[in-house]
Formats: sequence, structure tokens, C-alpha cells
Amino acid sequence: MTTATYWQAIDRFRAVVAADPDREAVIYPAGKTASGLPDYRHLTYRELDEWSDTIGLHLAAAGVGRGTRTIVLVLPSPELYAIMLGLLKIGAVPVVIDPGMGLRKMLNCLRAADAEAFIGIPQAHAARVLFGKYFRNVRVTLTVGPRWFWGGPTLRGWGAPATSGRLGNRLSAELGSHGPASAKVAARLDELLATLESRKIEHRAPFDAFTLKERVPAPADELLLIAYTTGSTGPAKAVEMTHGNLSSMVEQVHAARGRVDPGTSLITLPLVGILDMLLGSRCVLPPLVPSKVGSTDPAHVVDAINRFGVKTMFASPAVLIPLLRHLEQHRTPVPTLHSIFSGGAPVPDWCIAGLRQVLAEDAEVYAGYGSTEALPMSTIESRELLGGLVERAHLGDGTCVGRPAEGVRARLVAITDDPIPTWEQAEARASELAGTRGIGELVVSGPNVSTRYYWPESANLAGKIQDGETVWHRTGDLAWIDDEGRIWFCGRKSQRLLTADGPMFSVQVEQVFNTVPGVARTALVGVGTRGTQLPVLCVEAEPGADTVKLTAQLRERAAEFDVTAPVSTFLFHPGFPVDIRHNAKIGREQLAVWAAERLDKGDGR
Repeated sequence: MTTATYWQAIDRFRAVVAADPDREAVIYPAGKTASGLPDYRHLTYRELDEWSDTIGLHLAAAGVGRGTRTIVLVLPSPELYAIMLGLLKIGAVPVVIDPGMGLRKMLNCLRAADAEAFIGIPQAHAARVLFGKYFRNVRVTLTVGPRWFWGGPTLRGWGAPATSGRLGNRLSAELGSHGPASAKVAARLDELLATLESRKIEHRAPFDAFTLKERVPAPADELLLIAYTTGSTGPAKAVEMTHGNLSSMVEQVHAARGRVDPGTSLITLPLVGILDMLLGSRCVLPPLVPSKVGSTDPAHVVDAINRFGVKTMFASPAVLIPLLRHLEQHRTPVPTLHSIFSGGAPVPDWCIAGLRQVLAEDAEVYAGYGSTEALPMSTIESRELLGGLVERAHLGDGTCVGRPAEGVRARLVAITDDPIPTWEQAEARASELAGTRGIGELVVSGPNVSTRYYWPESANLAGKIQDGETVWHRTGDLAWIDDEGRIWFCGRKSQRLLTADGPMFSVQVEQVFNTVPGVARTALVGVGTRGTQLPVLCVEAEPGADTVKLTAQLRERAAEFDVTAPVSTFLFHPGFPVDIRHNAKIGREQLAVWAAERLDKGDGR
């Protein structure tokens, strides 16, 4: 008989519940106030613990347990956290993915997961039914929201905290916008739904209270979660994260904050919410669209920070840049915000400098670096970054992303698209680094670093290096490491240029041009045959900029440095394509196709 297990870090969550059961665990938007700002409700740690217990027990009764791969397609919400905790409590393996990668790619990825359980919103289940061949082994389903034309249970049918009022609150907001009469109907509906929810809890099927408590922590090397990469710079891959990997992330997040109580956190990435809950944080979910985080209203972010006394937040540049502009324009103080961690893509140095000006003097702003396979890899605080390292980036050194995170080791290997199965083979190519000015592919190892891909199998040969008992992960990023152990990011390996003058690295070159007044951002792409590629700089200009004058300034800037001297072709683009997850990583592959088409038409300056 298979031993019943749970994620060992769940003990942290239970400790928080025992110490402060009435502490808010999730604070989430539910409708709007009279002033038009988001209204919020919350779940306490006790409510979230009991709800996730109920979900876990129902799933266990349906045959979901240790190692059961379970697709989870649910929007960021209290429901998502309750479901994830429920799965982790019974040793199931959540499979998470970004729907924004496109339906066909998503379906192929999910088919590869070969899941036995499927939890999702109605739209996700509709895709499951319509494309049934991709989900042939799914035997357990759960719908989060109304069930349409398929069978199976709904999350609401399993009971929910009576105080949540989630559906009623959303309907109240929608109906209330149509006038007083509709608002009265909505209020009555809210009362009825709350009553029904409470009755469902009172009459739900009884469970043995000791079922979950009798479970044991799973071994550190056992599979805990499968998370897909975005596929923004190559085919999406299924990353295996073990119990040890995720537990290490909790410790690293705690260490990054100086091992102090996180207080209240603003959450823009679900995984960060899980990690912060295990540290006892009050997690605030601002209104945002997961596939369009860049459209998040900064006024709502500021409102949430000040209303709940947010102490720390994680966000991509797509959120931080509008937030900075809002704070500068409205001069709204955010006195409680003590630390900001950025990720997803390099945050512009001017944004970091600007945040330092609008935050409290003792506040900290961290530029983070990581990936689905290794989060975090490194961080650097704004004071060190702005103390001369930014100027070096503008001179062509690349972007400094700081020192490796706690427990992480970083090395460089020669740039190649070929597999490097063993560390001995990596060392045999070490001399090749001289031909790329010491820039190589960054490889990392550590307790938080995934050592294996679930799918495709070929990714393990291409992306991992065996070194005795250690597995080094090939990041696919190009960098160099200075004498103080700091990592300088120069660009993606897949986006490097191979020109007649030698290799060129995207971020290293772009940082030089991004300093020209009137330039919003740039992207270096190659057009033509590899080995003789033409370097083309795509430019996103500031509104109202004179592109003719800007082109002359860019040419002058290119002539100042060896790394930029080969660039003589400039194309202005109205708005760069970016990734789905963070709305920040530039789609240089798409820009390269666009640039080639423009040059074929005789454009270019």
C-alpha cells in the first residue's frame, strides 16, 4: 500500500494556523466600493486550512493521492490557494501552465503531462471536453465555477467558508452598476448565497478528522509539482520541482528578507503567494489579469498597499513601471512599503532609481533573476546596483543581476547549442571562453534548482550536466562573473547573433543604446544566415520623439564602443511583443521576422 504523504513545508502553514488562526491569509478583491476602488474580503488562516482540508479529503476520496498528476487551470483567487494547499496536503502533483501560450501549445503540453485529474474554470473544462483526446487518462474532475454540459462535482458543492461571499459579491458589483433596483436584488442574492454556502458546510459529507494528520512528510527528492516554462524563447518545457526544491525556495525567500516577519505582501505571482503563506504573511491579491499584468491599474495597487499596510511585494517591470509613474505623478506616499522584489525580466535601472526616490529612505528595492527551473538564482539591492554598476552596464558590460542566492552555485560553460552530458566535457571546452571575451552560458546548481524535466525527455540531455552527484542546470542565458562573484547577464543564448565580426549578445548591446534620450527600449536581432547575420537594432521610441534625430544619435552612440560598432541598421517599432507571464520579456524572435520583412521592403536607416 502506498504511504500517504504531504509536502513537508505544510508543517509551516499548520504552525501559522495554530499560532494565529484568525490572521488574514488571503485578502482578495470582491466588487467595488462607492468610490470605484476595489472592495476586498478575506479568508483567515483557519478558514483556508479547513477549506483546503475539505478539498484534499474530497479529492482523496475520489482516488487522488500521492503522485497523482493534477492539472490546475484556475485564476489567481482564494479558490486557487485552497486547491493548491489541498493538493499539497495529500501528496498530489499539481500541473500548472500559462494558458496565454495559446490553445494548441497548451493542449500539447497538457497531453504530455498525462494527468489523471483535472481542476479548472468552466472555460478550461470546455477545452477538455472538446479536445478529449488530449485528456484520455483524466478520471477525476472538479469545476471551479458553474458546471456547464459535463458531469462531475463543483468546488461550491464541496462547501466553502461561509464568510467568503465570493460569487454573490461579484454579482452584486455587476448588478449594482445597473441602478438601485438591481443593487437591491444583488444584495438579496448575496444573502441567499451566503445562506446556501453555510448550509452546504453544515450538511457536507463527514470525514475522519485524522485522515490528513496521519500522513507523513514526503522525501525531499520526490516530485511535488510540474510547472511549464512560458515558451517565450523556445518550446515550453515541463519542469519537475521536488519537495526539497520548493522547501528551499521558502527558506531563500525568508533569507532574502533578512529572516524577519514578512507582514503583509502584495502578490502578483501565485507561487510567491504560496511561499509567503508558509511564512505567515497576509497575502493581498490586487485586481489584475494574469495574461495582461501590464494593464493592472497602478491606482489599485497603491490603494491596496496603503489600505492594508503592505510591507513587501514581488512584481515584474510591467507592474513596477506604471506604479512608479503613478507615484511620481500623484505624490502619494506609501510609507509601509519596505521591500520590492522584481523579476520576470530585467527592471530598467531608471525605474529602480525612481522607486528609491518615492519610497521611504530605508526601503529596499531588489532586482531579481531566476527562471521556472531555478527561482531565485540571484538578487541585488538597489544601493549596490546604483553605486557604479549601472554605469558599467551603459558602457557595455551587460546587466548585473547580483550574487547567487543562498545555497546556489554559479559557473560558466562555453557557448554551444550541443549537449554537454558531463562536467568533464564542459571543462574540455573551457578554452573556448576566450573567444567570447569570457562570456559563457550560465549554469547553476543548488537545493532550489530543478534537476530534471518531465517533458520532453530530450530537454534533459540539452539542459542538464551531470557532475558526480551534482546536476548543473544550463540556464540558456549568457553571462560573465566578476571577481566579487556577481553575475552579469548579457542575453539569451538562443538570441545571440553570429555576425561576420563575431558573436554579439542582445542585452549587452541594448544597454548601451537604451541611454539615448528619446529611446524607450531597444532589441538587437539578427537578419540573414548565421555566421554572416546583419545586426539590426529595433527601437521603441518615447511618444513624440523625432526618429530622424534619434537615428543620428544612435549612430553616434554605436561608434563609441567596440560591442556596438557593428550596428548600423535601425528600425523603429510601435510596441515590442512581450511574454504572457510577466509582460516584460521582449519577443526578439518575432522582432527578427518583422525586421527581415521590413528590410526586404527597403526600410531601415
